[in-house]
Amino acid sequence: MKRALVLSGGGLFGAWQVGAWSRLSESIRFDAVIGASIGSLNGWAIAGGATPSQLGAKWIEAAASGRLKFRVPLRRPLDGIVEFSQIEGFIRDVHSSFRPQQEYYAVLTDLLRLRPQMVAGDHVSWRHLAASCALLGLLPQQRIDRVLYTDGGFLGALPLWAALRCQATQTVGLNVMPRMPWPVRATLKPLRALRGRPGKPAREQTVVLGPSRPLGGWRQAFLWQQAHVADWIDQGYQDAHSAFLDGNISIADCF
Repeated sequence: MKRALVLSGGGLFGAWQVGAWSRLSESIRFDAVIGASIGSLNGWAIAGGATPSQLGAKWIEAAASGRLKFRVPLRRPLDGIVEFSQIEGFIRDVHSSFRPQQEYYAVLTDLLRLRPQMVAGDHVSWRHLAASCALLGLLPQQRIDRVLYTDGGFLGALPLWAALRCQATQTVGLNVMPRMPWPVRATLKPLRALRGRPGKPAREQTVVLGPSRPLGGWRQAFLWQQAHVADWIDQGYQDAHSAFLDGNISIADCF
């Protein structure tokens, strides 16, 4: 049996994943960790042996570090409108603090080919994590080995297909992506249709958890000054605990 934890994109709502994983880790041992966008950062720390308190502390510290700044006018369209230095510092800190101690994959999207890619832990640099988090229009797109990458959740926030690709037999997904504004949905729909739908694990082998109540809108998801990190972490723990109580996660999923 091989259990995979899959972490979605969702900006600052990734703090919810920290709390949910904290509760899951008390009962379930995961053999592989997969993350897209902000989930790639959380996944990197989780696969690197971080404790819930260590990862939570990094989130609290980042949230307290100040407001994001915007770059207007833009010099280059692919640079994004958000000043990258603060976010880069967070990414570098998480990357340098941990090294995968188990199977780990970061999901990136090849922007020109519209093709998602999995990068194994041994090959993941801080730039790969930055590329996985590079939300088009907000953050700078990353060029690695002559390939231009964008956000790992660009073609799908929760990459359950990656669990299938790494031969997981049981999958738990943590999805915190808020509903996107309709212009974004309208733009992405034909792109996703063009690429087709990747395979997914069987429904009976997959559990997907999300917030029991809305964490906020898009402004809260992407602006540090409107983040409620401690509250989101706590809600994540409570939501995952409720999943055990409600039977959404069975005892067969546990140690």
